[in-house]
Amino acid sequence: MNNDEIRVLLVDDEKMICDCVSAYLEDEGFTVRSAFSGEEGLEIIAAFCPAVCISDLNLPGMGGEEFIVKAHTLYPPTGFMLHTGMLYSLSDRLRAIGMTADDVLLKPVHDLSKLVKKIRLTAASRRES
Repeated sequence: MNNDEIRVLLVDDEKMICDCVSAYLEDEGFTVRSAFSGEEGLEIIAAFCPAVCISDLNLPGMGGEEFIVKAHTLYPPTGFMLHTGMLYSLSDRLRAIGMTADDVLLKPVHDLSKLVKKIRLTAASRRES
């Protein structure tokens, strides 16, 4: 799968993070959409059909965990990752939808090439499911 075939939804209330990560991923050939809240992410996900969604844990209103659970219900083919600035252990709800500790990324991701590899792996594993 080429990067240009992979759609990524980035959900983070920090505009600078969305802008920087989105720009990098677009330069790598991904198609990227950003949302600044879980509610906005839910509005985008069904129409955009992302292969991968990267969500912050702490979002205004609906938190990242709740967003992921609801988004998975709306569009189950999406693979999810959490992008957070704090140590976090996956809840049973997130494990139940197939997430693992490898799907939790600590902010800031200093080596964005690792993020690219993780997105590709996640997208490929979702296509095989």
